[in-house]
Amino acid sequence: MARINTYALDSDITKSDIVLGSDGGQTTKNFQITEIGKAISKFNMAGLPQLGYFYQQDLTGGRKAGSITIVNGITSMAFTSLTSIIVSKFNFGSSDTGQNLLLNMVGEEVTLASVDNPNNFGTYQLDSATVLDGDSNFYTLALFNTGGNGAIIKNQFYVLSSKKGDKSFVFTQTGPQTTWNITHNLGKKPSVTVVTDTDTVVIGDVQYTNDNQLTITLSSANSGKAYLN
Repeated sequence: MARINTYALDSDITKSDIVLGSDGGQTTKNFQITEIGKAISKFNMAGLPQLGYFYQQDLTGGRKAGSITIVNGITSMAFTSLTSIIVSKFNFGSSDTGQNLLLNMVGEEVTLASVDNPNNFGTYQLDSATVLDGDSNFYTLALFNTGGNGAIIKNQFYVLSSKKGDKSFVFTQTGPQTTWNITHNLGKKPSVTVVTDTDTVVIGDVQYTNDNQLTITLSSANSGKAYLN
């Protein structure tokens, strides 16, 4: 076998490409790029704000770290039918807790997607995360389904992620008024841009009532939109 550094570089990497390496047990093996990509998602080696799990259907021996389980678990269940799941506070294959990230998702829209086929997924409003009775390493998540495709299947791997980002709000004033009273529920004091129905940006006096409400006072009556970020 020639020295590795004598082989030509491949500038067109595809999912079917294969690399040579060790499996950690000193055994030389081929690794397909596709499987390497899946491993990055499963173990969250990219450091993304997400948690990787496998669906553990057989509870013989107890729930395992890095698992998703379902009460009265079955072999598979449509994502759109999920209303509650039990998840580990640990990312699959890691001894580092993901508890703070998990709890930060509460109240947000989350996605549970298959690592093997991202077209199999569910989207949910995560209403609550409650410590499982008798085992503080697991949380029961209350889910309100908002969409999805396919099913969660035993022994397959999934990624739980949040769509949480910098929140924004658009307020529409339908009739001309000099004072616009806005309830936005963003939990912050947002920046405000006012645009009239004639697509003209106008300056108004913004008074923040609290982190969820504000009032805009204009020099003349206008209708239009207020963009809050």
